[in-house]
Amino acid sequence: MSRLSDESSGHDLMSKIYKEYEKKGGFDDLPGKGKPLPAEALTGDALYGILKNANYLPAWVAKQHEVRDAILELLQQIEQEKLPLPEQEKRIKEMNKKVKKYNKMCPMMLQKPLVSRESLTVDKERWS
Repeated sequence: MSRLSDESSGHDLMSKIYKEYEKKGGFDDLPGKGKPLPAEALTGDALYGILKNANYLPAWVAKQHEVRDAILELLQQIEQEKLPLPEQEKRIKEMNKKVKKYNKMCPMMLQKPLVSRESLTVDKERWS
């Protein structure tokens, strides 16, 4: 028997099982039977809805949050004058490594420029 006929016979078998279950009333007591689907089920990307319901966070979004939190922490420490300039530069270099990694992971339209000491307040808005 060819592979194609194996697949079609499997499909026919599943169709037969489905139809028999339907005839027996197997689908009659499902919650929401006879009611319209919720609006969110009819709009947007179905996969996105599944991922959202599963509380899945894509790696690039997690990296975005990591960079945002690092910027906020650095700004706070600069405002409180807790970090000397060399340490600030070191943290910015570390942050830019994360930015580069983020840019490799995220959709192209969401890529962001590197962070600099002079642009931290703008970067804060950009990453929030």
